[in-house]
Amino acid sequence: QKPGQTAAASSSTSYWAMAGTTGEKDMKVWTPIDNQKFETFSYLPPLSDGDIAKQVDFIIRNGLSPCLEFASKETSTVSNDSTVRFTGSAAGYYDNRYWTMWKLPMFGCTDASQVLREIEECKRAYPSCYVRLAAFDSVKQVQVMSFLVQKPGQTAAASSSTSYWAMAGTTGEKDMKVWNPIDNKKYETFSYLPALTDAQIAKQVDMTIRQGLSPCLEFSAEESSFVSNDNTVRFTGSAAGYYDNRYWTMWKLPMFGCTDASQVLNEVNECKKAYPDCYVRLAAFDSVKQVQVISFLVHQPGATTAASSSTSYWAMA
Repeated sequence: QKPGQTAAASSSTSYWAMAGTTGEKDMKVWTPIDNQKFETFSYLPPLSDGDIAKQVDFIIRNGLSPCLEFASKETSTVSNDSTVRFTGSAAGYYDNRYWTMWKLPMFGCTDASQVLREIEECKRAYPSCYVRLAAFDSVKQVQVMSFLVQKPGQTAAASSSTSYWAMAGTTGEKDMKVWNPIDNKKYETFSYLPALTDAQIAKQVDMTIRQGLSPCLEFSAEESSFVSNDNTVRFTGSAAGYYDNRYWTMWKLPMFGCTDASQVLNEVNECKKAYPDCYVRLAAFDSVKQVQVISFLVHQPGATTAASSSTSYWAMA
């Protein structure tokens, strides 16, 4: 069909007659006019708890890890403002878009009720945001499934799966603090948590040492501590493993051969005293792969120092 054209006479009327008598069910058609594109199932009416639970059961059966993400309406679709664009010809090129993660991926999840409970909490916390359920393959390290479980302003689907919520209410799981993306800068792992105590930092250092990694401290002034065009090295052209790389200033040298968390805590304290108005983060490097594999903040400007029960660590240092 062309707009304004005269329909041609057709001798294939029998096709329509046949179509009307096949008994096939009607299929909903997604309209592309003034409509934003989202993931699988977006063209369907809102999914009920029972519908979502069936998808979660499928995810669990396939050994995948459920995960929730959310985004405000204005940042939920691919655009220059919400997309990391890779330039040049590179293997595996794609326009990468991230939404904010709700808590952590649900590794080891065995029951759909656990996921339904998190969906409800996320929807209550961010009623004006899109919420999607994704599934990750921990072996291939990729997202293999994603679909919306909430659209802003939508009417919740009637659900016959009340038992799922009843089950979720009796799981006894502890609440987890969620990082708020609104008027908030993005930093590394644990940034959404209250300030870490010495004991909590020490546990991370112990894990780092056990894995044969090298701890390292970096610091940065607040105005240059986050990703922007002014403080980011952008790699252009074709490059394997392309990424926008951001560096902070290194505190002394990486602690190669570190065997005790107290050594790292001592350096953290010295760096904080020397640069109280800077962000300080603890990183861990893999000397074989030559990459940073862990990074999290141990000091934020103006943050109240967390109460610590690990005084013995400082005494040892």
